Amino acid sequence: MLTQLTISNFAIIDELEINFNSGLIVLTGETGAGKSIIIDALDFLLGARGSLDFIKNGTSKAKVEGIFEISDKLSRILHNWFKENGFDELDSQNQLIISRELSQNGSKAKINGSIANLSHLTYVREYIFDIHEQSSHIDLLKIEKQIEIFDSFGDISHQKLLSSYRNLFEEFTIIKNRLNSLTESSEEIAKKMDFLKFQINEIEEANISDLKEEETLLEQRKKLLNSKELYDNASKINELISGENPYNLTKLLTEIKKLIASSSSFDILFEPYKEVIESASDSMKDLSSFTSSYTETIQEPGENLDEIEDRLDTFYRLKKKYGNTLKDIKGSLEKMEDELTTYTDPRKSKESLEKEYKQREEEINLLADKLTRSREKLAQEFVNKVNEELLTLGFKSKNSSSNFPLFVVEFLDCPLSKCGKEQIQFLFTANPDEEPKPLLKVASGGELSRIMLAIKSLVGSFGFINTKTMVLDEIDIGISGEIASSVAKKLYKISRSNQVICITHQPIVAAMADEHFEVIKEIEDGTTFVNIRQLANDERWNALVSLLAPELKSKEISHDAKQYAKSLLDNANKIKNKKEDALI
Repeated sequence: MLTQLTISNFAIIDELEINFNSGLIVLTGETGAGKSIIIDALDFLLGARGSLDFIKNGTSKAKVEGIFEISDKLSRILHNWFKENGFDELDSQNQLIISRELSQNGSKAKINGSIANLSHLTYVREYIFDIHEQSSHIDLLKIEKQIEIFDSFGDISHQKLLSSYRNLFEEFTIIKNRLNSLTESSEEIAKKMDFLKFQINEIEEANISDLKEEETLLEQRKKLLNSKELYDNASKINELISGENPYNLTKLLTEIKKLIASSSSFDILFEPYKEVIESASDSMKDLSSFTSSYTETIQEPGENLDEIEDRLDTFYRLKKKYGNTLKDIKGSLEKMEDELTTYTDPRKSKESLEKEYKQREEEINLLADKLTRSREKLAQEFVNKVNEELLTLGFKSKNSSSNFPLFVVEFLDCPLSKCGKEQIQFLFTANPDEEPKPLLKVASGGELSRIMLAIKSLVGSFGFINTKTMVLDEIDIGISGEIASSVAKKLYKISRSNQVICITHQPIVAAMADEHFEVIKEIEDGTTFVNIRQLANDERWNALVSLLAPELKSKEISHDAKQYAKSLLDNANKIKNKKEDALI
């Protein structure tokens, strides 16, 4: 979960530091106060494209930093990835620190203090964060996104099957393209050969012999960038232990050693500490010797840093084209060399390729059929659970006695593709007298938000999805009354297993929060500032009144409105404490 967010010089935000706990957290405030800018900052932190408009006027750079506390399970999952990509391991508290800066020269990011690129941020984001912005539910309308959403709820065996299919389909596509290329003209073949040779040469010129080289260079880079601090620290340590001053540790330990020796002659209880002080004295001598010699090894960044940066830039450029790791790049090289032999090695004849193609075609079809069966099995449970969630969000079943579904998954046959032999389409009906139809044709904006919320409510309790921080920007827009009450309860339920940060204008939703933050925009001497403060329990009712009647000034708010706001908080507490099944 996100425990701390620091934002500096971002859009109209000057400086904000927000500390979060687990549970349901709401942000409220007037329209334009800066609530969505906080979400933009989080989105930027975790890999979204940066815009120079994000840099506050009159400043040179914007910076966002987030501290995340992750579970032991996720820590184990990410352990090897951290090691392979040159990042420091998590501390004993499983804290993950991510920062990102934006300036006129571009953006740079760090994970646990080490330089990170956008692919690193995107990878980590998949595990720890999910942002649903006001337009995110539009993805539900895209059929290519629907199959991604659906597959993401499969268990580990489904994910492994999906991965195996995609890898085999890639191999199958390469063989198919090679076979097709044999019928191309000599001019087309020559162009492809030239391009392959260019790609092969580009990788070979990098001379990648050690797959751990990037990791080593990142460590060297970190040391050079911090050479002054390392030198100063080592010098200070040495001075404190052995420096020319009467209070250095060596002299103090010698004095303590004498006192222990003297005391032990009168009381044997001091005897064991002779060995302790001797060991401490030896350790300090070792540390003094190490720091003394260490300062002599410190290098100025200079040309060494330039060489490392150039080498890392080479790797970064290659990874953008050929894979996320040096191992992937070497794998791409082997594939391209093999493809080139298709044009140059007579043994790679059309007949042998056709034989290989038929073999792969048979394998990919068998695996596609297996994937279809896995999806059919997954669909039954997925549809049942989504419909259960929809019924708790104010939708009514077509026929309560037969439980006719509101939400259906339809399989559409399609030519063999990277998705398999089918596309997935979500169907929905909100009206008892109509059959489910594609979302694009029947669902309104408010309905889409609730359908998305129903799907998100399954996160952490279904399939392969990991528990994560969920950020929801006005997912409750366009609803009111009993439906708003249902949404509030659903958000609270989700927040029991996932941290939920929600921007809302709904007083019913705000009342259910574990933590309530108010975002305030202020103008001072012509400059705009954004502040945020956590509301105490006795302040929250006033914030709820502001949501109920945003157009009224505090002195104009009626007694009834204040009483209603207080009743919202009272009923929310009853629901949380399960004292009664009250509707807010």
